[in-house]
Amino acid sequence: MFAKATADLARIVPNPEFGDTGVRFVLEHVTEEYARHVGHADLLREAIDGATGE
Repeated sequence: MFAKATADLARIVPNPEFGDTGVRFVLEHVTEEYARHVGHADLLREAIDGATGE
């Protein structure tokens, strides 16, 4: 499914938040948001157990 949806990164898709936009932009935005939330979870974990990652 992912391969089919990302086959044409220049394809324009409707996006209610940003207006019509390219698939590449959507993927970049999702990746950025995911990384931000993973970072927040890591900070919470470090605050709880005191261990830090590499």
